[in-house]
Amino acid sequence: MQYYTMINQQGINSLIENSKRDLYICMPSIHEEVGEAILKLTSKTGVNKDAPSVHILIDYDAQTFRQGYGDHQTIETLREKGLDIKKLQNNRISFIISDEIGYYLFIESRSLIPADKQTVNAVKIDPVSLVRLKMYFFRACDTNDFEDDLTNAIIEESKQLKDAIKLVDERTAMVADIDSNVIIAVKEDLRNNPPLKPDFKRIVDFYSNKFQYVKLSFDGSGISNRKIDIPPEVFPLSDAGLKKCLETRLNLFDEDIKGDIFKELNEIKDNVRQIREYYLTKIKSRDESLLDKNKKANFKAKVELLRTRLSDVKKVIMKKMSEQIDKTKTSLLNELQIYYEGNPQTFMAKHANLWKNEPEYVRLEAYNKANELIHKLKWPKPHEMVEKFEFTVNYSDITYEDLKNEKFIAELKEKGLITSKDSEQLANFSKGVQISGF
Repeated sequence: MQYYTMINQQGINSLIENSKRDLYICMPSIHEEVGEAILKLTSKTGVNKDAPSVHILIDYDAQTFRQGYGDHQTIETLREKGLDIKKLQNNRISFIISDEIGYYLFIESRSLIPADKQTVNAVKIDPVSLVRLKMYFFRACDTNDFEDDLTNAIIEESKQLKDAIKLVDERTAMVADIDSNVIIAVKEDLRNNPPLKPDFKRIVDFYSNKFQYVKLSFDGSGISNRKIDIPPEVFPLSDAGLKKCLETRLNLFDEDIKGDIFKELNEIKDNVRQIREYYLTKIKSRDESLLDKNKKANFKAKVELLRTRLSDVKKVIMKKMSEQIDKTKTSLLNELQIYYEGNPQTFMAKHANLWKNEPEYVRLEAYNKANELIHKLKWPKPHEMVEKFEFTVNYSDITYEDLKNEKFIAELKEKGLITSKDSEQLANFSKGVQISGF
């Protein structure tokens, strides 16, 4: 065991899960990951009569949870599973003892330090202190056992002290001077990103854990109004008669059948509207809407259900669109042929003496001309069009700048997302924030 070391969340979990006889945990409170490791240990050994005994001591107080030292639901879950959890008011002493291995833990609030950050935060507990801590905090044994255990611990400690100099030489802290370059870099960093007061940071974290910005988009919904693109180089529409002929035929989908083709798609659009109305609150000061994080799991589930449904709807619409595009081609071909039959001079102005009295020839050439133009058009492909139907969901967090914005706070209050008391608290905290220069 190293005298001091770095123990992150994974290291704590490893100590817990490797316990064979006894596990003692003393912390302000317990986070979800620690709770999961404890449950994993107890479930793994639950059927074993020699399963390790687990003892937990926390500061069970609402303020402790608010300050980022633990998760209340985790404590509730552990209690429901029958774990032995005791409380010590205002406790900030943290340690973990797994069998004969123990470390003092210098735990930071999750509001300040993420769980996976590597920091020098653990000091080895000597054998004598192991016994004293278990007795003082957990009453782990009676008086006689305590005396015996303490005697054995003293003997063990005395053995280790024989090589005390060797222990110090083997492991010393990597202490270094603070040079001028580091001082300049830190000052510059603080100037660019000033620290917040801890209380205000806690407020920001509280609301960012409560609400989240969401932008839910459904793309491709305007495809029902798609028109046929007729480039001038394919055939000019300078002829008034031809232009009038094509005006009613440029829509890719006829109005009277749109409802049938896009019925399923319109239902999905309506579902998106319902999801927005139920889960999201529109904020005027932002492009995004606000989502109550308590509803986030249900919100994501609803969106994923629509994604799955949309995949099936794409196939249905693709087939219907293909059929309708073929009908539109045929209809446009007929219209063009009729027009050219009645106006052969528009494409056969020369050699009129050859075709003026030849209606069958004119009919065939009108068909050929119309067919030529139809094939020059770039007709959209249904599979490419439906591929554009998709949901986009973007999340972003509430920031310090948001909570300083008076209009934003007023909107939260107006929408019933926060109370008047919350609004006053935010106003007071934002006024109290001061940024210091150098």
